[in-house]
Amino acid sequence: MGNWQSFTRTLNNGTETTEKEYLTLNANHTFALVILVSLKKDEAFVKDLRIEITGNWESRDNMLVYVIKTVNVPAAKEVYLISQRSLENLAANFKYKYENDTIHMGKIKYADGTNLTIIGEKLRETKYQRQ
Repeated sequence: MGNWQSFTRTLNNGTETTEKEYLTLNANHTFALVILVSLKKDEAFVKDLRIEITGNWESRDNMLVYVIKTVNVPAAKEVYLISQRSLENLAANFKYKYENDTIHMGKIKYADGTNLTIIGEKLRETKYQRQ
């Protein structure tokens, strides 16, 4: 339980993607996840597209299971040389990704008072630190 954060940066075909995750696991087994996604290619960029996810979580043995109840993609902090339509498509893609795959499981690889490492279904490792 508690507040956790992670940070990842990837580069694919000249597009740099940064994801900041802020995860809150509550004692009543609800969770809130805020993901800030930034994309940059050449001079064009989207900074901090906000994705808000809520739902319920449970841990079993070394597994973390969470069920998504709501997904919101309200806004981006800053946009440059990206059309409104492209921004809306990007937001819709993220929303679709989470709304249409509502049950997620991750293997808890490591957990202590300040660090939490989870290996997701696509074998992506996410390292969280307590806020």
